[in-house]
Amino acid sequence: MTGNAMPDDRQLALAPLDEKQAESQAAASRADLLAALGTEETQQRKLRSLLSDDYSKWENVVIQPDSALVAVPERFNLQESWRKGLAQRPDLLKQRLALEKQGYQVRFSQNQLFPQLDLIGTAGLNASDSTFSGYLDQLGRRDNPFWSIGGQLSIPLGRTTARNNYKIAKATKEQLDLQLKQLVQNALISIEDAIATAHTSFQRVDATREARIYAEAALDAEQKKLESGKSTSFEVLRLQRDLTTARSAEIRALADYNIALAQIAQNEGTTLDRRHVTLEVK
Repeated sequence: MTGNAMPDDRQLALAPLDEKQAESQAAASRADLLAALGTEETQQRKLRSLLSDDYSKWENVVIQPDSALVAVPERFNLQESWRKGLAQRPDLLKQRLALEKQGYQVRFSQNQLFPQLDLIGTAGLNASDSTFSGYLDQLGRRDNPFWSIGGQLSIPLGRTTARNNYKIAKATKEQLDLQLKQLVQNALISIEDAIATAHTSFQRVDATREARIYAEAALDAEQKKLESGKSTSFEVLRLQRDLTTARSAEIRALADYNIALAQIAQNEGTTLDRRHVTLEVK
C-alpha cells in the first residue's frame, strides 16, 4: 500500500505546479499580445502619415492589407542591374548634368584669358527732306542706304582675375568629377548588396516556412497527447508560443525579401518602371 501511495501523492503535487506553469505561460502570452497590438497601432499611424498630408482626416481609418505577403522568385543579373543603375539613377543623372554645366564654365573662363575680337556692323537708311511726307517718301524709296563694318580688338592688360576664375572653374570641375566617381562606386556596391540581401532573404523564406510547418505538426501532436492524458497544458502552451515565433520569423523573412526587391529597384532607379508608373513632365 505504501508503494502505491507515493505515485498518487506525487501526481497530486505535480497538478498544482502544472497549473501554475500554464497560468504563467498564458500571462506571458497575453503580454506578448499586448506588445504586438501596440506595435501594430504604431505602424498604422506611420502608414497613415505616409499616405496623407492631412493626418487628422485619417484618424479613424484602419488600413488592412488586400493580399498576403508572398515571395515571388526573381532572377537577378548583376551586370544588367549595374547598367540600369548607371543609366537611370537620379543622383547620377543630376551629378552628370552638374559636371557638364561646369565644363561649359571652364571653357568660358579659359576664353577670358585671350584677346577679344568683336565684329561690329551697322546698316540703315537716310532721308534729308525737310517735310515729313517727303522724309517718309525718301525712306520708302530707299534713296540713301548706308552701311559700315569694322572690328574691335580688346587685349586684357592684367589677367590675374581671369586666371584665378579659370583655376577655380577647373578645380570645381575636378571635384565634381571625383564626386561622380564616388557616386558610381557607391551605386554599384549598393546594388550588389541589395541583390545579395534578396538572395539570402529568399532562402530564409523557405527555411522559416519549413520551421513553421514543423512547429504546426509538433503542436498538433502535443494536443492529441493532451487529449489522451499523456501531456500537459503547459507543454501545449509552450508549443503554441514556438509556433507563433515560427510564424513571426516567416513573416519577417517574407517582408525582408520584398523590402530587398524594393531596395534593388530604388538602387537601380527603376521603382516607377517596376510599378508600371509613367510620369510626363510638361
